[in-house]
Amino acid sequence: MKLSHVFPISALALGCALMMSPLHAEPVVQLASPVIELVPIVKQQGDALGLNAEQKAKLDAWMKEAPAKRKAVEQEQIELRQKLRAAMLTLNSDEERKELIAKITENEAKLLNMRAGCADFLRGILTAEQFDKVVAAYKAK
Repeated sequence: MKLSHVFPISALALGCALMMSPLHAEPVVQLASPVIELVPIVKQQGDALGLNAEQKAKLDAWMKEAPAKRKAVEQEQIELRQKLRAAMLTLNSDEERKELIAKITENEAKLLNMRAGCADFLRGILTAEQFDKVVAAYKAK
């Protein structure tokens, strides 16, 4: 028997054994990278952008609510992904998995809309010139 035929099978068996061993930790559930993040740029470059008092007040008021709402949806998304992983590993009902997948999909759309709403909010309080500077700084990252 050739070793080249045995090695791939042995490597596969070893990989499966390692995945099932107690040493194999649960992977960390993470969300996808945000589609776009402009607020950190506005916050960092507020003085350079020349934000006026009204713009600063609107940004501050928005920052008191929007991030907390987004973080709540993100936390729910993480928990749903953990439940889905468990359901997939324990072979729970197909219906349960379908419900979790539908909720994850719904939350992902909600998060994308929140990011789009953030860009719209900034576009609404910044001048066109200020917004262009933010976009240029974002693209330069």
